[in-house]
Amino acid sequence: MSIINTSASSQSRNRSQTLEKLWQDYEKKQLRNKRYQTKLEGFYREFTSQLLEKEQAVCDASAQWVRHLLTFVPRKSIKGRQREALLEWIDEEISIIESNPFNPINTHEIRDSFTSLLMAYQATLPKQDIGQHELDAFREELESMFGFELDIDDAQLSELIDEPAKFQAFFEQKLAEQHNKAFDDGDAENAFEQDEAEYDAQEDDFFFESSQPEQALSLELFSDKTMTKLYRQLANQFHPDKEPEAAKKALKKELMQQLSQAKKSKDAVALLMLALEYLPEYKLEADADMIKRIEAALQVKISLLNQDYQSMQNGDDIKSMIWQRFGSGSKASRARELAQYGDHLTIETEELLAKVTKIKTVQAIQKELNQRSRRGSFNDIFDLAMFNDETFDEFWQYK
Repeated sequence: MSIINTSASSQSRNRSQTLEKLWQDYEKKQLRNKRYQTKLEGFYREFTSQLLEKEQAVCDASAQWVRHLLTFVPRKSIKGRQREALLEWIDEEISIIESNPFNPINTHEIRDSFTSLLMAYQATLPKQDIGQHELDAFREELESMFGFELDIDDAQLSELIDEPAKFQAFFEQKLAEQHNKAFDDGDAENAFEQDEAEYDAQEDDFFFESSQPEQALSLELFSDKTMTKLYRQLANQFHPDKEPEAAKKALKKELMQQLSQAKKSKDAVALLMLALEYLPEYKLEADADMIKRIEAALQVKISLLNQDYQSMQNGDDIKSMIWQRFGSGSKASRARELAQYGDHLTIETEELLAKVTKIKTVQAIQKELNQRSRRGSFNDIFDLAMFNDETFDEFWQYK
């Protein structure tokens, strides 16, 4: 690494050669990660440019279909297992829309409509006698959920079970009270600080745990007065107020942010990289001990780069998931995959809109429901009313 001057001793020369190999490995892996990230972002742009409108068209058609299904919920002639199948079907269709990362539809409005119809229907059902055992079990479940004992008697609890609208209002009230009490008592702030401390501790364990020599030496390197001097030199070089040209001023502002981040994360390698690129005359006078600490810092950085690379390859973010789903094979095969998927989306949209047009009568929807009767029953009214996130992976399973 040409930025470093070393002493003339053979030990320093040997360490310098080791350092040079480490630095080359670091730069190689850094370039690898950048290329992979560029590949993910490029394919994501390709995906959205070709398929975003089709994904959103499916969501729009699905929303029309769900709203159409909701019109059958109040129909009294749909009952028993057929009604359970209808409610299950609606909930499943709403969940599919919710799980689509390209969804433009206000699913909260649709789900609220579904919940309201569900509760209105439940209110029409004859009240059932609830035994003490069931009542106690329900109370225990609620108290476990809230974390405190309920201040209502069995008669009030039975009323909540019989009238879902009252239960929902009670449920929301208790959650609001819990939230307000947490902030009044300072519990939320304390909990946040505790979580933050735990997170920081995890970070410290990974980067600078004293039992791990590389991390400890890396931190020691940043604390060296030579690094402090280099930081000040770079800060003086990058100060945006000293740059009259607008374009260069914007660049220096960005570089200043990088420098601040390097200081915050105690990243000595980042300082050296900035010096290598923007301080062509700079030379770091390094003895064997300094080189040893730079080696340790590079080993930490290489480890992190490998970790980042693995995370990108197996990530659960939308760009990684799209690449995992469609990115294998050659460029031509990827193009075919996207085209086939686009055709699938078009067919799915057309089929959904066709069902809205075709299924108009109770008899028609009952015929469809009979085909779904083999599915499990939705016995728990409150499970239906809850919002459950679908992961992006599960979204692809629907496809």
